[in-house]
Amino acid sequence: MSAAAADWPILVISLRTETDRRAAVASQLSAIGLTCQFIEAVDGRKGLGPEWDRAIDRKGAIERYGYPMSDGEFACSLSHQLVYALVLDQGLPGAIVLEDDAILTPDFAAFYEQGQFRKADFIQFFCFSARIWRGPGSQSVGRVRLHRLSENAFAAVGYSISARGAAFLRKAGQPVCARADWPADLTRINGLLTVPSIVLHPPPVAAQSTLAASRDNLAPEGFDYSAGYVKGWRRLITPKSWASFLRKRLSREITPGFPQLGE
Repeated sequence: MSAAAADWPILVISLRTETDRRAAVASQLSAIGLTCQFIEAVDGRKGLGPEWDRAIDRKGAIERYGYPMSDGEFACSLSHQLVYALVLDQGLPGAIVLEDDAILTPDFAAFYEQGQFRKADFIQFFCFSARIWRGPGSQSVGRVRLHRLSENAFAAVGYSISARGAAFLRKAGQPVCARADWPADLTRINGLLTVPSIVLHPPPVAAQSTLAASRDNLAPEGFDYSAGYVKGWRRLITPKSWASFLRKRLSREITPGFPQLGE
């Protein structure tokens, strides 16, 4: 391990029972000369135990989304919160966070060995789709560039986070009333995205996340996702609408998506 990366551990969130997944991700890391520490994930597949009641806010989740979060979603968020707490409690400068179904690309090894994660408080390695500010971004490793997010991009399968970033997400997630990806606006800490992705996620048909196996959509049929937004002519006079208008025109959408089977 290079001196540039020695003080940033690789933390893998995984259920204790997922021995095959643990072996697979550990094998990937070993092949590039790296090791990891497993963080035992909170298991919400059969419901959350009473020990987590004080750590979550079910009513707050409904107020946030308009419908309940599943226990699997709460468990996933709690698991990532354990990582942020570990970074802060151990006084680490930061960490690389992976879920146990992460697929590492060759660029991941170079990114880690060169300490590229030190360039920001939060760098996301994969997303399903994202909006990034227009422009060339900054050079990272090989063909990878770092682009500033113009809004949150979902998928927490892999990212780097500094102690400052961990404190930001830790505070935003107390108590947990939001999904793991993400409880706060990452543009406030100038979150970045690797383009192209340096960590991949299996297609949903190939592997289902066990961290949030019950991430079923609890929204009622016909739920109006735009209910909380101003409609009609009033959209022309609200600061939030103007901010959204400008953000969309100054940013561009990218859709990395999933790798093809067999790649």
